[in-house]
Amino acid sequence: MRLIASLIAILCLVAMPARAGDDALEQMLAADKAFAAMADAEGAPAAFAAYAAEDVRMFPEGGLPYDGRDALIARFASWPDGATLAWTPQGGASAPAGDFGYTWGLSTFTVRNDDGEETVQHGKYISIWRREAGGAWKFVADMGNAAPASADN
Repeated sequence: MRLIASLIAILCLVAMPARAGDDALEQMLAADKAFAAMADAEGAPAAFAAYAAEDVRMFPEGGLPYDGRDALIARFASWPDGATLAWTPQGGASAPAGDFGYTWGLSTFTVRNDDGEETVQHGKYISIWRREAGGAWKFVADMGNAAPASADN
């Protein structure tokens, strides 16, 4: 009888669904990679507008924080022609409920001045993500700043 009870207990444990947070980090990293791919294909302004939550809070380097997707879009209106922002997620963590977490990574901003000289700035970032009601991941906060160049950026 104990053997049967033990086997049933083991089967119940094996059959238990994974915690919601177990897959969330993979999903956030996939969203961050898709976000970066969109920035590469369509430009950073379009990508940030597409992946930002309505209530996003941005923390620009050297500036005061600002709130809202509309403010983010307005700030990107002055994005330099031909400038690129590329990034590679490196890791992150998720809440046990699987609906909130962060990703972090390394970035490279490239812009040409009026004389055609290219300036490259390396950085690091952290993005806070929330799963929206429809299941899509949107970032609710984002901050990046300068970092030395590395093999990954």
